[in-house]
Amino acid sequence: MTINYLILAHTNPFQVKKMVVALNQENTRFYVHIDLKTNLFPFREALKDFSNLYLIPEGQREHCNWGGIGIVKATLTMLKRVADSDKNGYSVLLSGQDYPIRNGDYIKSFFQKNAGVDFISSFPLPTPYWTNGGKDRIHWYKIDLSDKRGDFVQLPSFQSKEFYSLGTLKKLLKLTIRKKGREIKTLLLSKTFPAYIKPYGGDTWWALSPETTSKILTFLKDHPDLLRYMEYSNLPDEMLFQSLVWEIHKENPNKIKHSLTFANWSGKDEPSPRFITAEDIQKIKNLPDDYLYARKFDLDRNPEILNQIEKEVWTIQK
Repeated sequence: MTINYLILAHTNPFQVKKMVVALNQENTRFYVHIDLKTNLFPFREALKDFSNLYLIPEGQREHCNWGGIGIVKATLTMLKRVADSDKNGYSVLLSGQDYPIRNGDYIKSFFQKNAGVDFISSFPLPTPYWTNGGKDRIHWYKIDLSDKRGDFVQLPSFQSKEFYSLGTLKKLLKLTIRKKGREIKTLLLSKTFPAYIKPYGGDTWWALSPETTSKILTFLKDHPDLLRYMEYSNLPDEMLFQSLVWEIHKENPNKIKHSLTFANWSGKDEPSPRFITAEDIQKIKNLPDDYLYARKFDLDRNPEILNQIEKEVWTIQK
């Protein structure tokens, strides 16, 4: 069985290389997308010696702004490349700051034992896990003001009663001041989740079977309006794939299990997981056997943390 790793990266080429080395085995392939805002050359140099690695070229790279559609488009570009390669196997979406917490033999055996199961965190929307139940993500338009994280506004459509408020007026003025006034025409149409599919949410990172990824690409080809809807949604990477996986398995939901990626969300009201440090090693050791990866790591902050994972965590595996 082939394992296709889809890696979304934007920083630290050496760390990305170290992750590839840790995951690299026979029948593994890598598809790496570097954020368009980042210089590609250092990554090209760091990853040039891997014959089983495909670096998404300049003309196909996306701006992967936090909460934007670029992450979805980059992921789909890599999925299409997997499909074109005709390599039958799981597709695993990781960030460039992830790292395996199991060795390669364990990971390979895990996917062989669980063939046909999709691993993705998911829950129906609206949900108590998200602010406003996630209703703003479903019904409001998100308009980026710049590439900076969090620099955007969310607005209801003209057809919504929520539009007519002082808060909306302030956001419209902000759009005008920031020279984004042309985007206001986007608000003319009501924004509703497509009726032919139920909305689900969850974390970005997943591992999907080849049957599911093939059905996802076909579904989006047959329903181009779904991707257009996501274009102006906040954090579409946390809705699109989750909703599609549930649509595919709506008659057989036991084919869906939780994400294989551990993250430390212990920080109160923090928009991102905390960086993993040596203090988290014991927690990672105690994770159930069906966690294969963890995020997020930063070698600039903690140069030895990945070596610690290999020495202290990999060695306790059954």
